[in-house]
Amino acid sequence: MRVAVNGMEVLSPADAGDVGLSRDTRWQLAQRIAASDIFAKSELLQKFLLHICELHLRDRDSEIREQNIGVRVFGRPAGYNPGDDNIVRNYAVQLRKRLSLYFEGEGDHEELRVEIPRGGYIPVFRRRSEPLAPVPHPVAVPEDISQIQPAPFSALAAIPPRRDWRMFMLGLVVGLLLCGASAYKWKAQAVAATSHFVPSPLWAAMFPRNHDTLIVPADSGLGILQNLTRQPVDLSSYTDGQYLSGLNLKGLDQGSIDDLRTQRYTSMIDLDITSRLSHLPEVVPEHLVIRYARDLRMDDLRENNAILLGAIHTDPWINLLQTNLNFQFACARRVDDCYILNSHPARGEPASYRSDLRSPYRETYSVLALLPNLDHSGWILLIEGLDMAGTEAAADLLLDDATMRPVIQKSFTRTGDPRGFELLIKTGSLGAQALPAQIVAERLPS
Repeated sequence: MRVAVNGMEVLSPADAGDVGLSRDTRWQLAQRIAASDIFAKSELLQKFLLHICELHLRDRDSEIREQNIGVRVFGRPAGYNPGDDNIVRNYAVQLRKRLSLYFEGEGDHEELRVEIPRGGYIPVFRRRSEPLAPVPHPVAVPEDISQIQPAPFSALAAIPPRRDWRMFMLGLVVGLLLCGASAYKWKAQAVAATSHFVPSPLWAAMFPRNHDTLIVPADSGLGILQNLTRQPVDLSSYTDGQYLSGLNLKGLDQGSIDDLRTQRYTSMIDLDITSRLSHLPEVVPEHLVIRYARDLRMDDLRENNAILLGAIHTDPWINLLQTNLNFQFACARRVDDCYILNSHPARGEPASYRSDLRSPYRETYSVLALLPNLDHSGWILLIEGLDMAGTEAAADLLLDDATMRPVIQKSFTRTGDPRGFELLIKTGSLGAQALPAQIVAERLPS
């Protein structure tokens, strides 16, 4: 049974099996947080919070373990290995952030607070005026006391003799003055440098100060599995993990199959793009999240900004967004036979674009697109290619200010609000040298 709290359904006290729980102010707080605006769009974070709070309030802290949370909250199979699947750790980071944001904003008036200390998942309730007790770090004491060594003489010698205290203090004051002067000079230079910084409208929209942004590298292991099985994987079987069960690949040992099923492989190209994006000056570090494609959930694309990377056969999430695109990825029966469909060709444009890796220039294509997220509360940026070379070319073009400037001028309002865009990008290579990427078709706001 579920009840409505502030217009949203949450667990009822009866579900907890204890009517007395409804009178517990800590449980009431947990329900208010779950029903708050900052949690309302993420059912998984609501379930995560209420699950661990209920267990804690029932004195069942021994059950608040990563493996149990993965099974009971995130629907993982009973025997899954948290070492291979870090979905609980990923969402714990988000849960801690959301709790902080709740108490900084909507829950600022709350006298009681709840926190999830790092290193575990057991909630801690405290009064607002009461500081969170630090987690003690154990001190290693040798079993044999003879192993304890006295401080070296050099350390004792560093203490100035009493008769030199005036010179010591004079040197200390001079040192502090020099350090202060250096710090002032450094700060002045930093302020001068930042005073000339003008943020890009695109990156300011993708990395706002009050919104999380997910960068999602592709699942290269998925691409390898599809190539081996010759079977495409749809988004439904990808999200529920069904594509990982029942694999029987001839000529491949079970250990290698298990590695492909459980390990998180991605390409160096995606990692390089992720690194370059994370170093943009507009990035807000506390709101930047790196999320592996296999750990992504529908909620993530509803309530956050997201940047999706990868070749088409390594990122099934693109299929969720295809209906909003003019340049759509399509695949024939063969997994490796994919192309870009031009849904509404403009005059002079072909109806489709295919890679030609046999030509001297090894031509390939990619799509660079900015479109609203699933509930239109933020934005999704696609950097997707028919192969890794296409993805890399799209990222290079995206991070080239001169190339993107006219696109941004047409795609953003004068107040800096995005309106979206689609770019079809062509690239290739001659010998070992990459050819410059170029925009061959576009869809921009009129």
